[in-house]
Amino acid sequence: MPRRFIALTSLAAGAAIAVTVALASPALAKGTTQASITGPGLAHPVTVAVAAGSEALPGQGDALSSLADQTGLFTVLFGPSIGDVRMPDMPSRLRTPPAAATLGPQYIVTYTVPGITPAPGQASDQIRQYLYPRAAGGPVIYTLPGQQGLGQPLQATGWLRGAPQLTATLTRLGLPAGASLPSASSSAAPAPAASAPAAPAPAAAPRPSDTTAPAWLIATMASAVAIVIAGTALWLLHRKQRRTAGRAPV
Repeated sequence: MPRRFIALTSLAAGAAIAVTVALASPALAKGTTQASITGPGLAHPVTVAVAAGSEALPGQGDALSSLADQTGLFTVLFGPSIGDVRMPDMPSRLRTPPAAATLGPQYIVTYTVPGITPAPGQASDQIRQYLYPRAAGGPVIYTLPGQQGLGQPLQATGWLRGAPQLTATLTRLGLPAGASLPSASSSAAPAPAASAPAAPAPAAAPRPSDTTAPAWLIATMASAVAIVIAGTALWLLHRKQRRTAGRAPV
């Protein structure tokens, strides 16, 4: 009987952990595998990718990781930090939209991020940003609201001031070189047309900097532990009952 309790408990706990790992695999993917850039002066999209089976991650230094760092992709996905790790080259949020006359040419970068849960109208496994590398005062980025990330809304959308080195990075990748525009006091730039519903992220959306695992992952692991504890308790109870039954009456 004790062996049966132990076997059943181990089987149940193993099944719970296996389900957790299977469900967690896409949700814990944190990298991008490809970026495609389109815009004026480009006869064909500029594609930046990593080797098959790998992914670009914060601070790695390869071409795709640097581009994602400098356009704020990881900040958009996870917020300003992942646990205790601060995002490198983190863009800053603009308090007001920039003047339309100061933006310069617009480019679109589409990142492939395996494991995201797309919103209605959002392409599967894709995050889209608008880049303005020649904007006055430094490159500017616009991330469409309403897009979904890895199991949660994007953590930063709207207008961001990109990393200063973003313009040089884009030029090295093949975008036309040119001088940045001077500042101008023109009307604020309209937001680019959204390809997904412009729904703001919930105020209480979970952020990776606030927790080290999604709530469902914690709940599943807690269930597995509870199964083990319950099985152990039943085995101890059965063992005690056998001992009591084996004692001779006084």
